[in-house]
Amino acid sequence: MAELTNILHCDLDAFFASVEQLDNPSLRGKAVVVGGSRHSRGVVSTCSYEARKYGIRSAMPVAQAYRLCPQAVFLSVNMPRYLEISQQVFSVLSQYSPIMEIISIDEAFLDISSCSRLYGSPEEIGYSIKKQVKLELGLTISVGISYNKFLAKLASDMDKPDGLCIIAESQALELLRPLPVSRIWGIGEKTQESLDRLGIKTIGDIQDLPSGWLEDKIGSAGRLFWELAYGIDKREVETGHERKSLSREQTFPEDINDSTYLEKLIAQFADDLCRKLRKEELQAASITIKLRYSNFKTITRSKTINPCNSDIIVSQIAGELLQNAYKNKEPLRLFGLSLGHLSAAKSLEQGSLFESQLKTDYKSIDRLMDEIRERFGPEAINRANLLNNKDIE
Repeated sequence: MAELTNILHCDLDAFFASVEQLDNPSLRGKAVVVGGSRHSRGVVSTCSYEARKYGIRSAMPVAQAYRLCPQAVFLSVNMPRYLEISQQVFSVLSQYSPIMEIISIDEAFLDISSCSRLYGSPEEIGYSIKKQVKLELGLTISVGISYNKFLAKLASDMDKPDGLCIIAESQALELLRPLPVSRIWGIGEKTQESLDRLGIKTIGDIQDLPSGWLEDKIGSAGRLFWELAYGIDKREVETGHERKSLSREQTFPEDINDSTYLEKLIAQFADDLCRKLRKEELQAASITIKLRYSNFKTITRSKTINPCNSDIIVSQIAGELLQNAYKNKEPLRLFGLSLGHLSAAKSLEQGSLFESQLKTDYKSIDRLMDEIRERFGPEAINRANLLNNKDIE
């Protein structure tokens, strides 16, 4: 009887850098780093495989990447272009199964349980996807195939770039055993340090533990890690995966302590994020600001609010959070704004008579501005507090 391998994990290779090389063929074969100019204080978003040979990795400071490979080509993030290509890739994937879970801009799961009669075996489907993405979009995509999400994702990373790997159930325990615990989904740096103190370094070390031992030591996550170590993952591919938050942040070219500039930044971030909320018919019930100081100390401050998608309200509350949190005026290297606890926007909201009237006025203005921008372009109209603010990217 054939083993069940009905889950595919499809992951574009070095996505941002690959799009840049696609759009500019002169970059092919070169070390490309996407994240900012070589003098920026940002971090690497993605780098080409040519750059990875020099030790450059995602989330590394751009300045460090430059030291490792000064001859690399350093480019700013072009998110609109990446989103455009991402949508085209997901359109290809959706042709092979209606059960698709998008988990980031460059990767998704497919459940192909009922697709074999149309498209063949899981391996044939995987190769068909790779061929179509390459022919239609000029990009390579790695495909992992297994009987659950954890192992499918692990498989897609085992034969990169442009790979296809299958992990059957009969192979799983032996394959997992020598791998470091960091390969288990959900184990980050801090958890890895905790496991290391317990003498647990490999997935095999977890397999050798009694089923409840790790849970007793580190809490409920211990049970999950033990199950994943045994290749057990009961999560289904969820087509209705909902967005939980929206955020924007900026790393400054030089440290700043200018409250007026930060207030303008809040206004611009709020305008951008709330416009996205309204477009997706969502509203936020929490507002969070993030401050990162020159010594890399990072703090966040949040407030729960009545659900809304008005940038005026978000700007006002975020401004209050900033005023209360940023009293020492120490130099900042990064500021961020996040809107969370998202839910479907409601046509009617409860509240006081005056509050309801206020929100109604905001909604009317927001709707009118959205209509003007939709018709005449994003820069056709702006709030007064965003004028003369071109220095904010």
